[in-house]
Amino acid sequence: MATCFDYAGVVHVHSKNSDGRENVERIVSAAQEAQCDFLILSDHDTLKALPLEGIYHKTLLLVGEEVTVRSRQGHYLAMNVASEVPPHQKAQATIHQVSAQGGIGFIAHPCAKTSRRLLSLGPCSWKNWHAKGFSGLEIWNYSQNWKDHFDGILPHPSGVVCTRSYAHGPFTSVIRKWDELLRYQKVVGIGGVDAHGYIHSYREMFKTLRTHILPAKALSFHKSSFKEDKRLIYHALQKGNCYFSNDLNHNARGFLFSASNGKNQVIMGEELVLMEGVTLTVSSPEAAVLRIVKDRKEIAGVAGARELHHSVHEPGAYRAEVYLTDKNLRKAYRPWIFSNPIYLLN
Repeated sequence: MATCFDYAGVVHVHSKNSDGRENVERIVSAAQEAQCDFLILSDHDTLKALPLEGIYHKTLLLVGEEVTVRSRQGHYLAMNVASEVPPHQKAQATIHQVSAQGGIGFIAHPCAKTSRRLLSLGPCSWKNWHAKGFSGLEIWNYSQNWKDHFDGILPHPSGVVCTRSYAHGPFTSVIRKWDELLRYQKVVGIGGVDAHGYIHSYREMFKTLRTHILPAKALSFHKSSFKEDKRLIYHALQKGNCYFSNDLNHNARGFLFSASNGKNQVIMGEELVLMEGVTLTVSSPEAAVLRIVKDRKEIAGVAGARELHHSVHEPGAYRAEVYLTDKNLRKAYRPWIFSNPIYLLN
């Protein structure tokens, strides 16, 4: 396994070019203040901000598009595309057009809930699960957490103003769908803030849910190397060499999920042949509850630890979850880190 670098960025951000509050320049400034290594803009059905792509000191701005699928059948986060993908097509056509450009795509808020109070803000869930060719799913959508919290019968006022109070983790329905798909295919998971800048500022949101990429080569953050840095970011997302975490709880940099068969070692997103067996290792930068999951079942776990080692002998997609203990509540855990799978083969 080559040396891995860890860069944290925010994905799924809207500007004034669609339904966001601020212009792109102010959003980039917010990302810089929040110390984001990269920012992926995803305005609805437009690449208007594409000419602004580049390196802004220590933050890379990348521009994608949140494509609207026909008849409210879902939204698709198109990345690494040079031309706008026309909206209101069938799901399969949308996916195909992104792939035809050499782009990658993630199904946004795949199991979104319709809010009784916030119908005008409610995104649509993905309907066509027979569609093929998508890169992955937006497993954790931070704005959806807030909307779900606010839609309760008696929501606590803190949920309206505090970004931490509604960090309930990914919806169970999304995790279930992810694990279901992983039985048959590779599916990359990412986290998206879905930031618009109205209820919470961009700066506040950018300190919460981040997708960390683990490229084998360091980013340069030099304008002359922007194309290479861009390639490294999208390559890591496409391969699943990434994890997503609520960094408002604690900075997750230093987390690693790896596997070794005695001969080779790989990280999340990669394949490994079982041979005589494989040891899975979860490494956390903070003592926490560590879990290894396969087919929706926890196969190993430990509390109050920084490392978890577990030997396995069966093929499949294995992923890791990390939870922090809530100091204010007994036996309560805050969802913190979710890895991408490691794929073990016979």
